[in-house]
Amino acid sequence: MDIFKGQNLLEFAERFKTDFDCKEYLADIKWKDGYCCRKCGNKSYQVRKDHSRTCNKCSDTESPTASTIFHRVRFGVRTAFFICFEMATTTKGLSATQMGVRYGITEKTARLFMLKVREAMASSGHHPMDGNVQVDEFVLGGYEQNKIGRSYDAKKKKAVTAVEFTDDGKVKRMYALNIRDFSARSLQYIFIKHIDRRAKVTTDKWKGYRPIAKAYDITQVDSNNGRDY
Repeated sequence: MDIFKGQNLLEFAERFKTDFDCKEYLADIKWKDGYCCRKCGNKSYQVRKDHSRTCNKCSDTESPTASTIFHRVRFGVRTAFFICFEMATTTKGLSATQMGVRYGITEKTARLFMLKVREAMASSGHHPMDGNVQVDEFVLGGYEQNKIGRSYDAKKKKAVTAVEFTDDGKVKRMYALNIRDFSARSLQYIFIKHIDRRAKVTTDKWKGYRPIAKAYDITQVDSNNGRDY
């Protein structure tokens, strides 16, 4: 689900004004390394008005949406793009009822498509972040009174996030995990699950990252959040 490149809603709406824009975008991604016919392996083709490719040898025509979650959606590719955008960028849960009302589709249709999107988002874990990544840990609801810094016996839930940024500083992808404490043993899991060893990782100077830095390219910088270490 690396499709939105950290855009805000206005930028996204401007970029994808029609179904045609969406299919053009999908075609650019799908055949960025060149076309190869899925039926006969031939590499010469004709481009159709809807950005489909037709093989010059066997005449098989492949749509930009084929083998994607957008294939044969009944409510339009642009609407599907917007549903994906909201699911990928919102911090709150979205119900099928809300999506149905917002985009003029039935609750059942919204639920089925949202299930496909969640499955696709889960599969993105097989493609770890390999660019500029910032990792930070925090306590949900803020740090507890009379608990110094990252206290191991604090009762509030703890989490760690990893955020990948584009070259121009926009959020590209983000993952979060609940963790038991702030030890290297707990912090390592977000690296193992979601961060490639080629990534350039930035953290604060918490000692829990030091053992992990033996395996990953980590730069530790001073934190400006005023927390004790």
